Amino acid sequence: MKNKPIVKATILFCSMMTVMAGATIAPSLPEMTKAFPDNPSAETLVKLVLTIPGLLIALTSPISGWFIDKFGRIKLLAFMLLLYAAAGSAGLYLNTLVEIIISRAFLGIAVGGIMTTAVALIGDYFEGSERQQFLGTQAGIMALSGTVFITFGGILADISWRYPFAIYLLAFVAFPLVLIFLKEPKKVVYDELNKADSSIPKLAWTIFIISFLGMVTFYLMPVQIPFLMQEISEVGNTETALAISSVMLIGGIMSFQYPKLKMRLTHYQIYGITFLFMGIGYLLISTADSYLMTFPGLIFSGLGAGLLMPNSNLCLVTMASPENRGKVLGLLTTFIFLGQFASPLFFQPLVNYTSIKGGFLYLSIALILVSLVVLVRNKRLIKQS
Repeated sequence: MKNKPIVKATILFCSMMTVMAGATIAPSLPEMTKAFPDNPSAETLVKLVLTIPGLLIALTSPISGWFIDKFGRIKLLAFMLLLYAAAGSAGLYLNTLVEIIISRAFLGIAVGGIMTTAVALIGDYFEGSERQQFLGTQAGIMALSGTVFITFGGILADISWRYPFAIYLLAFVAFPLVLIFLKEPKKVVYDELNKADSSIPKLAWTIFIISFLGMVTFYLMPVQIPFLMQEISEVGNTETALAISSVMLIGGIMSFQYPKLKMRLTHYQIYGITFLFMGIGYLLISTADSYLMTFPGLIFSGLGAGLLMPNSNLCLVTMASPENRGKVLGLLTTFIFLGQFASPLFFQPLVNYTSIKGGFLYLSIALILVSLVVLVRNKRLIKQS
């Protein structure tokens, strides 16, 4: 099919839904904690409100990938958009943290299906340099939209911690666009001759692990930065949202530059640069003693974060065959959101042992050392791009 602008816009709009899953409500976490003073576990449960979608995305994305390989892309995408709108907006009226966490679990199921299907459609509709370019555009638009949603979510959270949940209703706009403008790709006939192509490439598991570790590292920002801001400046939700959204903004700009970088660097080198920038950013954050002093670190972190997803997506879309593209991308989604869910679990013991700043410091040292080793031991990772 011809990739008309409206087709590209629809895929990008659906991709934006995945960013909203957690980022939209991140600035309201401290206020949400205060809204449940009788719950002694409120602070922990509120963090789960942000991260529980990641666990469900991780558990169900392989099922979504299997489904779209077997039955097609568009039906699942449309259904998941409806589920997304219903579950995402439930925080507007639910009255306990447990109920909100359950609704966020259903949101996670929806996000897993949307994210897996959107990237699979890019693999189906695009080829070669056009695919590489559009994956960079997708990552850039997702990051920039995250900037808007986080900022808007912070403004709404200053009115009420419930209001950011209304932003999820945007999925009702995406639903008719999918049905009208996206067409089911032609299904490749499966037979014994292409059976080998249906297996998961061994190298894909390396990319899965790298993506997991990258997301564990990146997701410290929306989870921990709001609480760090309270420690050093006691700023409001809007200011916290601006700080987090600056990461998304810089990441988006960097994602748009990914195709140019890929022409000069290998996938392996780009991973090295990703973790180097994150390490430098976290080192600067660990030394910040005021609100404004966190921004240099956030900017460096955003530079690294903007390269992670387009690099992983291009690696896997390139090596996956049409027969198993959904399965491979479903597993990538699993590892990405397992990283999101695991991030506070990995980081909290370090915070308890030292402090939030101390945790960022020790992690930054590890990231910089690993990235330097990766850059010195340059590899191609995959032969094609």
